[in-house]
Amino acid sequence: MRSKVIPKIPEQLLSYNLGDRETPLQKAAEELDIKYTVIPLDKAGESVGLLAGYPGFTEKGTREYAEGECLIFSGITSARLGEVLKKLKHIDLPLKAVVTEYNQRYSVAELITELEAERAAIGKGRK
Repeated sequence: MRSKVIPKIPEQLLSYNLGDRETPLQKAAEELDIKYTVIPLDKAGESVGLLAGYPGFTEKGTREYAEGECLIFSGITSARLGEVLKKLKHIDLPLKAVVTEYNQRYSVAELITELEAERAAIGKGRK
């Protein structure tokens, strides 16, 4: 029986449209020894999986922008995620996501829309 070797995805933070928060994010990523990637604004139509470096994704090559902003965690284990979030707690980051098997197919624009909808639903539940 042949075993399938799944390549390890490196730890990475990907930011979209975070403006002046990118500098402290980059510094925190360096201190944590995590790769930091700024997603170009015109790449919101590309899949999260492609931008995070997952195999099997191809570039669409279209220029698409999204209104929102987000920080995406890729290749970070749940055990390490707590440490990363603690390091980032002083930075205002309303929309955050971890790359999953399901959302890696989303475009950045779709992911932001989904995160905003989840945030709105949670807000309704708290009232």
